Amino acid sequence: MGKNVLVKVKSSRTDLDNETEIIELTSPGSFYKRGDSYYIIYKETAVTGMENATTSIKVQGRVITLVRSGSVNNRQVFELGKLHRSCYQTSFGNLDMAVKPWNIEVDLTDLGGSIKLEYELELNHAKVGRNSLDIHIKEDKPVARIGGDH
Repeated sequence: MGKNVLVKVKSSRTDLDNETEIIELTSPGSFYKRGDSYYIIYKETAVTGMENATTSIKVQGRVITLVRSGSVNNRQVFELGKLHRSCYQTSFGNLDMAVKPWNIEVDLTDLGGSIKLEYELELNHAKVGRNSLDIHIKEDKPVARIGGDH
């Protein structure tokens, strides 16, 4: 379903001690529009610590819903200035998770584009820092080969 794309994700987390951790992932995925919403689906890898999980992102205007299923299960809603709580299920147990975005930028067309989320993150009702998530979607075009075998 949808067109084949490359999804590039850069996640940055700055904890309460001002230590920053950056994780980058590029994964093949699918991208499509249904009604007034865009959908992005891709697989997580060991780099993110969520190997064997599928991430689905629904973009409806400036409300972003991110759902992970598989090795972890979670549904996060990013809506500017609003705190949304969810349950983050892992093989090690469940955590109460909350996100409150202060910046949401969406620049998507039928060809792809980008999403930027900047938000506060809470786990089990304790602030753990400030996060940003930059997502870039571009069509995954096959590489043309020129010339023959030599």
